[in-house]
This record gives sequence, structure tokens and C-alpha cells, in this order.
Amino acid sequence: MGELYMKAKRIYEIESFIKENKTASIEELRQRFNVSINTIRRDVNQLVDMNIVKKVYGGIEVIEDSHKAVDYNQRNIENSNSKKLIGELAANEIEANDIIYIDTGTTTIHLLDYVDKHLTFTIITNSLDIMNKASQFDNVTLFIIGEKYKPITRSFIGIDSNMLLEKFNINKAFMSATGVNIQNGLSNSEMEENLIKQYITSKATETFILADHSKMGKSTLLTYCDLSDINKMFTDKIPPKNINDFCQEYHIAVYF
Repeated sequence: MGELYMKAKRIYEIESFIKENKTASIEELRQRFNVSINTIRRDVNQLVDMNIVKKVYGGIEVIEDSHKAVDYNQRNIENSNSKKLIGELAANEIEANDIIYIDTGTTTIHLLDYVDKHLTFTIITNSLDIMNKASQFDNVTLFIIGEKYKPITRSFIGIDSNMLLEKFNINKAFMSATGVNIQNGLSNSEMEENLIKQYITSKATETFILADHSKMGKSTLLTYCDLSDINKMFTDKIPPKNINDFCQEYHIAVYF
């Protein structure tokens, strides 16, 4: 995880540098971030693939208004019925006495709508909406992680000094993603969110991804989990053939 974190952190810092300065040469970036020319070229190519920067003569420059985080409320409206269906499918996985993590997201938000309000289980989350819904349950034990509230994602971020996660054996993690593909696995665009997602999926006994068809085949800036490391996929349509074949090969159950 350390190497993955350093790569993600470096790409995030390169993106910030380019957006601030509008343009930069490859050599300037190599010196600033103290890595090899091949490494900086790979990092730049990833930013090009994400449509954040474009290559120009002598270097790269930012693509204006690229890669902005989409407001949570706007994302929640998109494919709303499909997201509710996915939440209903995944809710069947929650059983009495489970210790589960529910990720922040506009699909995972629907998960608790389809769970028996009298069921006894434990929820760990960083999502404000999940916290509010959990308060309606009679027998749920709720633990909250994250130290700083982030309005655009309605979530709490920052776990550097939060030791709560180390104490729990999470048996099921219900995760969201902005991109799901074979090469880059499960990905998102927010550094601090990504660190929490990495930590959770590394600890959980089983990892479930809840993602509608619009996320399939997509990749965003930061990978937090390899596709081969998930156990079940909940979506609204049969995934693209390459992803579906991959799931069959790695014995990943797909529900839609």
C-alpha cells in the first residue's frame, strides 16, 4: 500500500502544480518531484488519459475546467432508479451481528432503505447520510470515522490520528467507485477519500462494489482496490463482456 500511496500522492501533487502554473515541462516536473524521467512520463500520461492535462510542444498544460468534482446532489439524481435497485440487491448481504463498512456515495446511500429496522448489526462509516439513516435503526451500533467534514461528498475524511479502524474486524465492506475497470480496478478522484477506501478494503473479509452501468469500463485518477480483490459486484445491467468474463475467471459473483 505504501508504494501505491506514494504514486497517488505524487500524481495528485503534479495535478495541483499544473493547475496552479497552467503549464510545465517534463524536465521541470522531473526535478521538482525528484523521480526518473520515465516515472514522470508515466504520471503525465495518466493525467492525459484522465483529460486533466494535454501534451504541447515542450511539455504539458492544463485543460481548463477539467476534472472538477461533481456536486453530490447532482450525482445523486443521475441514474436514481438504478442506484435504488443496486441498494436493494446489496441489502440482502447484511445479516444479524455483521460488522460492516458502508462507503460514502450516491449508490451506497440506498443500502439501508432495504434492511430490517430491527436487525442487530454494527455499522462503520464516514458518510453523513448513512449516519442519519442508521439512527432510525433500533439495534444498530454505529461508529463514525473521519476527522473533517467535506460538504461536496457529504463525508468525513482524514484518518491519520483515528485509531478506531484498527480495532475492528470488518467482515463486509460495501464500497462505491467512480470507475470500475480491469486495468485500474476500483477508482475515485479524491485523495483523502481514496486513503480511507484503501484501508477499508485491505481489512475487510469481503469487499462488495455497488456501481451502476455508467461506472463500468471507466477509470479515474486514483485506484484504491484491484478488481480481482472484490468478492461481489452489484450493478443494474450486465457488465461489459471483458469485465463480466474477468469476474467469472476470478469467481466474483455479479448481481444485476
